[in-house]
Amino acid sequence: MNNKYLNNFARFFLSSAACLVCVSAVAQENSDQKNAADATNSPKAVEAAANSAPAAPKAVKPAAKGTVTADARQYVDAVQGYYDRAKTYSASFEQDYETVDGIKKKSTGTVWFKKPGMMRWDYETPESRFLISDGQNLWSWEPVYRQYCRQSLAGSQLPSALSFLSGVGRIDDEFSVSLKKVKGNQVTLTLKPVVSSMAYDNIEFEILMPTAKVYRAKVFDAMGNVNLITFKSPELNSELDDASFRFEPPKDAKHICE
Repeated sequence: MNNKYLNNFARFFLSSAACLVCVSAVAQENSDQKNAADATNSPKAVEAAANSAPAAPKAVKPAAKGTVTADARQYVDAVQGYYDRAKTYSASFEQDYETVDGIKKKSTGTVWFKKPGMMRWDYETPESRFLISDGQNLWSWEPVYRQYCRQSLAGSQLPSALSFLSGVGRIDDEFSVSLKKVKGNQVTLTLKPVVSSMAYDNIEFEILMPTAKVYRAKVFDAMGNVNLITFKSPELNSELDDASFRFEPPKDAKHICE
């Protein structure tokens, strides 16, 4: 077991984006803007600016953004608005993973998210397993084997893949979105990443209107594997303790990757 183990879960986390799509974007961006303004207007910053030579102008290339088709716009805005109002999210889930070779694996468990950037997946079947992030580190803990992995989100390939999960950006910043189908109150959106990723090629969100809850997310990765996650009995804004998103390895546990 090595970093490949955790990086493979990047695909899984991307599919879980359904329940955390920018759930912390508004609070995080507002906080960042306030902190930037406070720093700029501080006495030290003003003095430093006055004593420094003006910087030569540099061309700034605007960041690429996604596009949203006209018929998908109302649904994208509805989903964004629903999850922007959430500070926490929890649900039970069923995960059906099928490889390009036809190998299938089914898992069940419970997931929790808390802005900004904290998440926890407790697998119950086929065996007990935990994936926990405090926003700084990603931990995988397998109590059956008494082994764990820890990977810094800042030093891995995961941050770019998980940027919108941790409250940076919006759906239409990260993806180009089109409407796949509408059947009664069920709507399916197709999301193509603006920046290509090895972890996923495209994602489908299945949402229920008029609430705009995403009840199912399907991820197609670059190798042809399909990861389907169905969320059940979701709850928003429940009280969740930050301590639940931290992990301290038992003394007898084995660290199996760096």
